[in-house]
Amino acid sequence: MQSASANVLPAKSDPNIQSIQIMRGIASLLVVLLHISIKGGQYGNGALQGFTVGGSGVDLFFIISGYIMCFATDGRQLNFSRFTLLRIARIMPFYWLTTTVGLAIFLYNPGLVNSSGGETSIWASYILFPNGKKFLNANGWTLSFEFFFYLIFALFINKGTDKAMRASSVILLILVGLGAFFMHDGFALNFITNNLYLEFVLGMLCFYWFKRKGARFGAGYGIALCLLGTLLLAAGQVAHIPRQEEWRGFLWGIPMSMIFAGLLGLEETIRRVISSVKTLFLEIGNSSYSLYLVHPFVLSGAARGLQHFNRSSNPYLFTAVLLILTLIAGHLAYLYIEKPLTAFAKKVFLPSRPALN
Repeated sequence: MQSASANVLPAKSDPNIQSIQIMRGIASLLVVLLHISIKGGQYGNGALQGFTVGGSGVDLFFIISGYIMCFATDGRQLNFSRFTLLRIARIMPFYWLTTTVGLAIFLYNPGLVNSSGGETSIWASYILFPNGKKFLNANGWTLSFEFFFYLIFALFINKGTDKAMRASSVILLILVGLGAFFMHDGFALNFITNNLYLEFVLGMLCFYWFKRKGARFGAGYGIALCLLGTLLLAAGQVAHIPRQEEWRGFLWGIPMSMIFAGLLGLEETIRRVISSVKTLFLEIGNSSYSLYLVHPFVLSGAARGLQHFNRSSNPYLFTAVLLILTLIAGHLAYLYIEKPLTAFAKKVFLPSRPALN
């Protein structure tokens, strides 16, 4: 490998790292397909039956978060309060909006929210407090993990990105080690020692490797890493490895980090490719946060609509309709709700300084 980091990633001023945007698109699609398979089970049509590996999209999101927090803060003067407010302004307004939609549905008919089972906590939903119950927006549980990572990262951000990256990596690895080697009861302890935090560390490690060490490899190595990671994920799916969810930080996080590093190393190649498929995944990546938060509502509504018109028994039609409607809804929500809402929130929370992407 040669030292040529400028050739691996675009300049700092360019916020659109195409490989990462594509991976955001892949991650959100995996989660959507997983939830379509769950809906298929609920409606008895077998759509995408057994597609449990779709949950690895969340693991990819966590790896991306670890990388992006380092990339976006690198070389900037930030302190705990400013960093935290930037994260709140970026993430919470649209989440609060979807949570309020969930609350309205819950008040109308509690059975329509979290229909797969489990008790729903209203107050915990709004502050992302991990109390072992489900949120009004079922996908909010991942944001609880995100903000715990942000909290640890923010504790050291006033000393620079390198210090924050190293210190938070050590703390998270210690917590993951405690969770892996010591048995304990209680949701709170399980939350703070969850092996999912390994994935944020893997993302930060990729930042260190590519940006600090200037790693660069040819397209063949990038493709090989992507294929190896994909094969490991597929092997876990086919072999039905027990307790995959419990050990997903290792079983899904490590293969996903290979795919992440491989695609990141292919940034130059990806930028030279002109295709409709690339454009589609870039657009899905741009709207991934909206897609992630609105798709539970769209899937539920679309599935009920198909059932009403007696069209829910065909698994292929069921999958196609739910997927297409979800992608359309996510993109429209991104353009007309998330973007203006986030811009407004940043003006309210931090009116005078440039924002952290």
